[in-house]
Amino acid sequence: MPGVDARVMYLVLRSDLITALKWPLGAVVTQGAHAATACIWSYKDDEDVIEYMKDVNHMRKVTLQVENENELKSIEKVLIDNNIDYRVWVEDDMPVCIAVKPQPRNVVHKHLRHLRLYA
Repeated sequence: MPGVDARVMYLVLRSDLITALKWPLGAVVTQGAHAATACIWSYKDDEDVIEYMKDVNHMRKVTLQVENENELKSIEKVLIDNNIDYRVWVEDDMPVCIAVKPQPRNVVHKHLRHLRLYA
């Protein structure tokens, strides 16, 4: 079972993909999977990722929502400004999801706590 300083991967996904753009739910879920996989692969040699992947039965992901592309870009700026590693997934020439590299919750949570869980 993960401890207090367990690593977490945050996914930040656009809700307008469903509401305004009318993407099917499965397609939206797939974008999160693509982003997570790309992020893990991009940072596969990172100590936090190695630690995160040691116990694949207890990986922790939190999926948060933003309303649109502008909000997603705003979150990207926060991550850049705070030196937090991440990967943006682009589909159909538009950014749709950010996957934050797994790291201890206290490193990232304070920058994303204002976002709602994806619903």
